[in-house]
Amino acid sequence: MPPRLLYVDGQPRILATLLTAEHIILRAQGGQAELTGAFAASAVALLDGRAEAADIQRLRAIESSHPWLHGLHRSHPLPDRGLVAAVSPLGMLFVELTARCNERCIHCYAESGPERTELLSLQDIRMALTMAAGLGRPFVQFTGGDPLIHPHLVKAVAHARSLDFSGIEIYTNGLLLNEALIARLVPLAPRLSFSIYADTPEIHDAITCVPGSWKKTLTAMQRARAAGLEIRAGIALMDENLDGAARMQGFLRQELELESTHIRFDAVKQTGRGRLSRHLQQIHTNGGHTPTDGAAGKLCIAADGSVYPCIFARHTPLGNIRTSTLDGIVKALAERGTAAPSLERWAYCQSSLSCLDCQMNVYALGTERLEEPV
Repeated sequence: MPPRLLYVDGQPRILATLLTAEHIILRAQGGQAELTGAFAASAVALLDGRAEAADIQRLRAIESSHPWLHGLHRSHPLPDRGLVAAVSPLGMLFVELTARCNERCIHCYAESGPERTELLSLQDIRMALTMAAGLGRPFVQFTGGDPLIHPHLVKAVAHARSLDFSGIEIYTNGLLLNEALIARLVPLAPRLSFSIYADTPEIHDAITCVPGSWKKTLTAMQRARAAGLEIRAGIALMDENLDGAARMQGFLRQELELESTHIRFDAVKQTGRGRLSRHLQQIHTNGGHTPTDGAAGKLCIAADGSVYPCIFARHTPLGNIRTSTLDGIVKALAERGTAAPSLERWAYCQSSLSCLDCQMNVYALGTERLEEPV
């Protein structure tokens, strides 16, 4: 039978795959549990809405053995408030200020490059941030393309700072991070996250398709660190740089004194120009995009105003801030309804999205078009 989503406290957290009436697999962020016998029967009773006291007791015992299934005993397969529960309260907001980039990375999920022209206006940005503040207290990441290209980056960060979000990050390749820009950013204290792909220029520059980019990115990281800004490294893993992945933590510790909590590895997914690695099936990540626990709602605002449930979910548009308000888009999800179960869609979500909560959200929403992994 197709997988079913289980919501805990209004958020999608557990994926249940029913093999037989006495064999069920539960997946959540952090692990997987395979249930048989009476435990499986109690889980099935929960799915069917007929769990009794004895079933709840067994489900609590499962939670004790598998902490990542916390809340299982009170979960349910459909959200109380419709799909709005997938994004509210809002815990993470990605804002793609521009689709233009001064690199042309071979794996770019957004297919950014120097020829792209999409750009959010300052009015778009301020309006979206203000409305996002009414949906929760999210962590905001300004990204792109490369956000340093945007003429109003500093004003955007300043507006976000005035709204008291839980955190602010700029995700960049750093090529345009000069001393003048750093001086304007320091009073606003955003975290800077840098995309760096290898410990040698040959591999990194081959991925970005820009000769000399490795040296510029490394210099930018050193410059930001020297100015007292918190920095993080994001390393996308693919066939082209996988052999050197084991060296990256040591390299970044030596060059920038970065601890492992500020270094994140992510496998490239089947989105945009990204292609699944033929040698890398699953990796463990650390350093995360945000200080959230993965259960809070996420939204992405693209450079053309489109809103997606995740930065990688490019085929699941929710609306556009230029034709609707952000809170209106979220409210409309309550009327959208959960998509019909589909093994094909679940396989697509796994191949194109990194985080389990994002996979579950997009699975519930459905998607306009499925792409086969290559």
